Amino acid sequence: MSGTTAIGQPAAAPRTRRPFGVRLYLTIGFAAVALITAGFSYALISGSSNNAASERAADITVGRTVRLADRIGTHPWTLARAELESISDPGYSAWAFDDRGHLLTPPFSRGVLLGSVPGRRMAVAVALRGSRAVNSLPDSVTLASAPVFRDGHLSGTILARAERPQEIAQAVEALRGDRLTAGAVAIAVAIVIGFLIATAITSRVKRLADSAARITEGKLDEPLEGAGGRDEITELGTALETMRVALRETFGALSSERDRLSAIFDALDDAVMVVGTEGEVRFSNPAAERLIGPDAKAIDALVPWLRRAAQRGSAEHDGLRVGDRVYAIGTRKLAAENAVLAVVRDRTAALRREIAEREFVSNAAHELRNPIAGISGAIEVLRAGAKDDPSAREHFLGRLSEDAERVSRLTDSLLTLARIEAGGEGSTEAVEVRIVIEEAAQAVAPPDGLEVRLEAHPDLAVEGDGVLLRQVLIGLLTNAFKNTPAPGVVTLRARRHGDSEVLIEVSDTGSGIAPEEVERVFERFYRGSGSLEQEGFGLGLSIARRMVDVMGGEIGVESSLGVGSTFWVRLPLAKPAATPVA
Repeated sequence: MSGTTAIGQPAAAPRTRRPFGVRLYLTIGFAAVALITAGFSYALISGSSNNAASERAADITVGRTVRLADRIGTHPWTLARAELESISDPGYSAWAFDDRGHLLTPPFSRGVLLGSVPGRRMAVAVALRGSRAVNSLPDSVTLASAPVFRDGHLSGTILARAERPQEIAQAVEALRGDRLTAGAVAIAVAIVIGFLIATAITSRVKRLADSAARITEGKLDEPLEGAGGRDEITELGTALETMRVALRETFGALSSERDRLSAIFDALDDAVMVVGTEGEVRFSNPAAERLIGPDAKAIDALVPWLRRAAQRGSAEHDGLRVGDRVYAIGTRKLAAENAVLAVVRDRTAALRREIAEREFVSNAAHELRNPIAGISGAIEVLRAGAKDDPSAREHFLGRLSEDAERVSRLTDSLLTLARIEAGGEGSTEAVEVRIVIEEAAQAVAPPDGLEVRLEAHPDLAVEGDGVLLRQVLIGLLTNAFKNTPAPGVVTLRARRHGDSEVLIEVSDTGSGIAPEEVERVFERFYRGSGSLEQEGFGLGLSIARRMVDVMGGEIGVESSLGVGSTFWVRLPLAKPAATPVA
């Protein structure tokens, strides 16, 4: 009775080992090889012995025929019949012919009719040309012919038909019996030797199999057994031992690689999913959570593209809308898993950036068109004669100066952003916050009707760059002045935030920012509602954010419409300097 062991249950006791297994098969194989070898040897030896016997019989027949022709050549033809009848061997028949090929003796010789002998004419013709002829006939019969010479001249021929001599036939039969005995002994010895060799081989292979079974169970720390010796089994054992060590190292590497890949997938901003044929999500990273429904299936918006990939092999789309978000989706069929791999990227921010850039091109073109048109117009008026009128000249030169200043500010903003983007991470040092705040407040004059308040705790120092921090605060103050109508208050304060940071804030009592625009104020080229009527290019806050990033800090804003805005910068607290040893 056999059964299947359930997972988690102890394995059943091993079955009783059979007395024979591979040993029996190897023994039978050795015996079969010995039997086949003996058969081939018997066939080859039989053929060679028959050939040797036939050649020996032919030599005897030719010799007797030549001697007979020599004796007949010393006697008249009338005595040829008596000479032939004197032959005592019952298996030897002979006929005499003259030099024209005419038969001189009776057609019957020892009970054999000359007409029943195949090849007789050819043999006689060869002998009449002065040569000997020999030919093997069926049933171990030899046909021979020899010329008869008288006084040095060819006078006829002797044709002989001889059966295999009795002594040769007996020798061949005796040899056949010896071969059978030798073959039987060889097979018996092969069986014994094969069994012993098979037992030695299988015992070592069995030990290797036991060691390999431990490898399949995951016991990779135990060395293999049965690898002793200097033969191929030793090489097999060495290969298995090498495999065990490699597997142990590979499993360790795979475990590390699995953890690494898991960390990579978890850190990806793109959603990665493997979706089955029924829409079930078999694998996903954290970024894909918003694309998976409560039933653990892909949301409906993805289903058409998953089906298209399953049918065509792949599918892509750059403008898939899901709610207020826009995604780019790429799908590919995984035939081996009967599933579809989907990579989904959120393009909402990138599209907003593209829109902002297009708006900037429009705004920049508008901003540049007006001062350039003003500069061109002023130049034409001055050329037309206004340069000779002092008041007109001053008026148009003032316009030229204002328009040139506007173009210069736009150019400076673009160059500043480009330099910061190309610079990457910068070096940091301890910066006194109060000194930087005072310098920034002195660098920007507030409009009439606005009050500037400075609130900085003493002895505050941050890890950063003094020049960049001053530029950031100047930009934030300028922005606050621009958006705060008089009378109003702009406050610049600095204080510790937690145990490791310093918080710098620029607060105003201006008009505030709409909630839908708060997340976009730091976008490059974004100018907010009614941007074409506002002064500026939408680059100041983007430049400020990049400067703070270079210093390893954070920047943000909190705002309420009609109340005001607070822009804040968090930077790491400077580490205290080491006390010098006296």
